[in-house]
Amino acid sequence: MYTGKKLGEAIKSAIELKGVRKADVARAFGIKPPSVTSWIQTGRVDKTHIDKLVSYFADVVQPEHFGIGSFETNEILFNGYKVPLLSWIDASKQLDKNALTESNIIWVPTLRKPGNHAFALEVKGDSMEPEFTTGDRIIVDPEQPVKDGCFVIVRENDNEAMFKQYVCEGSYHYLKPLNNRYPIIKMSDNFYICGVVIEKFKIYV
Repeated sequence: MYTGKKLGEAIKSAIELKGVRKADVARAFGIKPPSVTSWIQTGRVDKTHIDKLVSYFADVVQPEHFGIGSFETNEILFNGYKVPLLSWIDASKQLDKNALTESNIIWVPTLRKPGNHAFALEVKGDSMEPEFTTGDRIIVDPEQPVKDGCFVIVRENDNEAMFKQYVCEGSYHYLKPLNNRYPIIKMSDNFYICGVVIEKFKIYV
């Protein structure tokens, strides 16, 4: 993997290609914006962020962009972790992994060790574009704490689950689509958050 100035330049160009701000990157990694600036200026990135660096920018650059070779890529992407791919109807139900077998469900690999009840979903529709498009597979962890700005899977009453960004403003809570053609939804007691989106994989074929 690249280090120093070369890694900093690679991160800067990946941010530009993805069309996001440093603040957006910082929010996705759970760090402060100055830390992203430091990445670019010094090329020093904590090892705990390397896996996510590859995953977060996977829709615009390959691992080689950061100087990661095929052996390193296999180490990162094929670590044996996997979660079941659920339907949007089943996403709101309590998952009993002991009842699942290789023969009756599709398993999706993850970059990090998932929580006991984590699962995957395949994005449908355009309400979360441009960050998430139809066919993307997202990893959802019901045990992850819900914070302002995170992406969540949520259902209203017993309806099918939906995918939105969680926004907290004082005592008010909203569900925000990233595509501004869709309305922001004010949450009530009828809404239940099924889990927080922690990873995304882009499927090309």
